[in-house]
Amino acid sequence: MPLIRCAVICAAVVATPVLAEQDSAELAKKLSNPVAALISVPFQLNYDQDIGPAEDGEKWLLNVQPVVPIELNEDWNVISRTILPVVYQDDIAPGAGSQTGIGDVVQSLFFSPKAPTSRSMMVVLPSRTIIR
Repeated sequence: MPLIRCAVICAAVVATPVLAEQDSAELAKKLSNPVAALISVPFQLNYDQDIGPAEDGEKWLLNVQPVVPIELNEDWNVISRTILPVVYQDDIAPGAGSQTGIGDVVQSLFFSPKAPTSRSMMVVLPSRTIIR
């Protein structure tokens, strides 16, 4: 559990000054554009309870999902999206105790034009799962 708390606090500290410097209208415009040059680090926290054979186990799963656009040239971007699952579980199997760790990391790269070409958008989607 301390690992999850540390990740959430670090992300909040890093993201706050960057967002404070942006003009709110400009930021709203960038947020509505899926190919904007805007770094985001969303978190997804899931909690499961009453799991395992005895139904007394619990599991916390925090997905850290940074999205980073990288400029290739004046017309194209590569958008990198990583999914890093951080897991804490307790009493899943009888006598197993608790475990904390990192799950399988998924790395996706999206090739996208910098500006939308029409109402539709072209994106190429290679993806790779890194299994430890």
